[in-house]
Amino acid sequence: MSFYDSASRDKLGRLIRSQPEVEQGWRRLADAMSAIDSAYLTDVSGQLQHMRDRVAQYGGNKKFTLGNYVREKAREAHALAFYYHQQQEPEAARHALELILLLCEEEQWLYQGGRRNSDLWTADIGVHLAMAYDTVRGTLDAGTRSRIENELLRKAFLPLYEDWLDPVKKLHALDTMGHNWWSVCVAGAGIVMLVLGPEQNGYAHYLHAVVEGLKEWFAYPGNVLQNKKANFGPDGDYIETMSYLDYALASFVPFEEYYRRRTGSRELLELPVLGRIPDAYLSTVYRMDGQIYSFGFGDVGDRYGHSHVWLMLADHFRRKDMLSFFHAWKEAPASPFELYFYPEGLPREPYEEKRELAVLAHSGYAVMRNDPDSEDGTVFAIKTGESWNHNHLDVGSFLLFSGGCEFIVDSGYCVYSKPLYNSYYRQSRAHNVVLLDGEGQPPEMIEFGTKFEGSIPVRLDTPDYRYLLADCTGPYMHLYHRFYRHILMLDGFLIMTDDLFASRDGAFEWLLHYDGEASAARETITIRQKAKELRVHHVYPEAKTYSTEKGYKSSFHRSTGREDDFPEAAYFKIRAESKDRRIKYMTVFELPGEKRRLREIRKLTNEQFQGLRLIEVTGAYTDILCNLHADGRVMHDNAHGSFAGVETDAFLCSVRYDSSGRLERASVHNGSYLKVDGSCLFSTLLKADVLLDYRSGLDCWTSLTADAWCSFAYNGGAAEDLLHDPVSQLWRKKLLKGSGHFHLNSC
Repeated sequence: MSFYDSASRDKLGRLIRSQPEVEQGWRRLADAMSAIDSAYLTDVSGQLQHMRDRVAQYGGNKKFTLGNYVREKAREAHALAFYYHQQQEPEAARHALELILLLCEEEQWLYQGGRRNSDLWTADIGVHLAMAYDTVRGTLDAGTRSRIENELLRKAFLPLYEDWLDPVKKLHALDTMGHNWWSVCVAGAGIVMLVLGPEQNGYAHYLHAVVEGLKEWFAYPGNVLQNKKANFGPDGDYIETMSYLDYALASFVPFEEYYRRRTGSRELLELPVLGRIPDAYLSTVYRMDGQIYSFGFGDVGDRYGHSHVWLMLADHFRRKDMLSFFHAWKEAPASPFELYFYPEGLPREPYEEKRELAVLAHSGYAVMRNDPDSEDGTVFAIKTGESWNHNHLDVGSFLLFSGGCEFIVDSGYCVYSKPLYNSYYRQSRAHNVVLLDGEGQPPEMIEFGTKFEGSIPVRLDTPDYRYLLADCTGPYMHLYHRFYRHILMLDGFLIMTDDLFASRDGAFEWLLHYDGEASAARETITIRQKAKELRVHHVYPEAKTYSTEKGYKSSFHRSTGREDDFPEAAYFKIRAESKDRRIKYMTVFELPGEKRRLREIRKLTNEQFQGLRLIEVTGAYTDILCNLHADGRVMHDNAHGSFAGVETDAFLCSVRYDSSGRLERASVHNGSYLKVDGSCLFSTLLKADVLLDYRSGLDCWTSLTADAWCSFAYNGGAAEDLLHDPVSQLWRKKLLKGSGHFHLNSC
């Protein structure tokens, strides 16, 4: 049984006739493969010998270059064999065989050795040459088959099996070589063994080891001593960047398909985590100018070469949104695996960006979206979690895209062998974080891992008001006792309040990496792009200095795409000092739009509160207050305080009034009560996060860390599930741990 069989040929034929995108993708592949001739293969042979000579003379990175070329040509052999399978063109089978034999002349398919006998190149080359051979095997004589199978066994399967699975010879555990290496190498070995077939000695034993090993990889829980985290979280998010999940599953997906067809077993297909991955994928991308991109945290990697994973998930779970995601990213299926896994009978619909506030707790991502269907839609993303390997020293870094423009960006990454990769791109200064005297996360953390991670402990998601708390303290524990970022998205603004308490004296340096033209004047940075502006108002601290520093954009930035290009890019540093090692940065991002809403920002301060009033052109205004006594400095007395008609013990609170002075909305974050103009609006024994919206009765959204009785001002009469307190004249309701919402019609 071959992987590509008559059923797959018939299915692709139907898709080519019925789906223009599939026909387009197939035509491109067919045109490229039909152009391969003997002269081309002679050129390949010469290029291989030239690269081998350079490796012998210079060594070093020249070996990687050779390995990448061999891997590329192995993919080409696979595509050529697939073209033969679909067209039944004998010349294509002959050329595929010639290319396979050329690549078998390599002494080893090993290009990042050390103590290893196998690496990612071994796996990828082995997979594609095995698939190519599997597809043209029926055209070959017994001697040629034996020769190629021996090469696949000796240069691919055995090195991979012995390094990664053999109980006696293995070099690696689940805890070594990053996270994606293990699945790539083991699933790759599995594909090679399936191609070699049941006639191979130990066939059943080898497949059992591969399958059980992959199950353990999906369930890998992490390792305390190694500072290694679990591979997957409960939401389906992967600990490395999502592009590395593409790669980690790239060989697993065809292995699972081939194994299931050979054995009838669905044990890998029914792993629960697979069903959660699509939502994680869709949470970590954004739309810009009709295209889809990944958030630029860490090493983004290749998101084009392994997107057959998305098509398999779309097909198996019948996820139209995953198919839409694929087409928003790629024009058409382009590779044999993409054409094979393209779902049949699944309608393609326009891609719709996710709307809800998304938190992927395991990887530490959080994403806020506002008006995703509007030209002025906004996406804010922040990363906490760990720093290790592909995850940079960027805990607390954020991105902000609005009005079709990428205003606040990440520096990105470059080829891993380039000096700037370690000296700049992975370092904290390349990200939107807060340094202390120029110091960020310890550079060695990128190799040793993160003992205490960052997290997103609180979220509050309502139609017009969103809140996130990002706890960034752990990875900066040598610098900060507190590093919290509070983010509010409301009414065309994004407000970030940074609560920092340093472990020693020093100057705080708030970094902002941007794209576009920018200038700073009178506490405001204005970033211009595509005739739009993002205004960044640094309301607090009062005393601060602005400077610009030299940085770099990604060498894979869309404007260049060349790996040896390191475009220079300036970034801002807002420096401030504090007498008591504590500081609160309060920053207002005035989002772009056709009509500016902001007329004035007014500072509100007294001995306990640091706040601001956002006054809109309509006369409506919002007060946002930060309670300085609620930052941990007062532990045995509650942080009671009052200012501007507001009384609360919350760290943050807000009140919004319409142009006539009517209270429209109030919120508390990490507070147990809120009083406005002498009236208690909310009270509980447990500090909580609550939004009260009075525009149509009472809408109440809560985020609670435990079940709690909550009291509310409500004058609409008796209501179901509310108990009246005759002493306070408030109404009480038992609310449950987690996020909740209720509505009362009249108030």
